[in-house]
Amino acid sequence: MSARTTVPGKLVTAVFGQVLKQDLTTGLVGELAEAGLDVLSPVGETVPREVWDRALELTAKALYPNEEDGLRKLGRHVITVLPKRGLVKGPWLTVAKLMGIRRALKQGAELGGSSSPVHAKVIDRGSREVEVHLDEGRQSELLAGLLEGIIALLGGRDVHVMIASAAPAHAVLLASWR
Repeated sequence: MSARTTVPGKLVTAVFGQVLKQDLTTGLVGELAEAGLDVLSPVGETVPREVWDRALELTAKALYPNEEDGLRKLGRHVITVLPKRGLVKGPWLTVAKLMGIRRALKQGAELGGSSSPVHAKVIDRGSREVEVHLDEGRQSELLAGLLEGIIALLGGRDVHVMIASAAPAHAVLLASWR
C-alpha cells in the first residue's frame, strides 16, 4: 500500500476548526496559512498530505516549544481536550470505559474503519497490552500520542506506547498500561 497523498478536509476541519481552535494563536494561524492551511477559511474536500504534516509539525512546535516529543504530546492533547471541550459526550465515554480498554480499542478500530483515513488492527498481547497495526506511519509520533491519550481517557494509568516499526504506509505501536 502506498502512502496517502491527501487528507480528508473533514478531518482537517475537525482537528483545527474544533479540537485545537482554542489553542491557535494569531501567530500560529499565520504560520499555518504560510504553510498552505488557512484555518480561518473553509477547507476543501481534501488537503495535500505535505500541508497536513507541516501544519501538525508547526502546531506541535508552537504548543510544545523546545520539546523533542512535541508531536506525541500534540496527539495526546487532541484526545484529552475532547471531553473538556464537549466534543465527546459523557455517555459515550462511560460505555467505552465499561467495555474495557482492549475491547473499546478493538471496537473503535472496527467502527472507525469506514470513516477514518487511518485504519487500525488491534491485537491483544496481554490483559493490559495491545499491538496496534496502522496503515499509516508518516506521523507515527503523533499516532502514538493519540493512542496514549485514548488509553488514558478510557482509564489506563502509566500508559506507555512504543513505536515498534514505522514506514510511510505502515506503523506498529505497542501499548501497555496499568
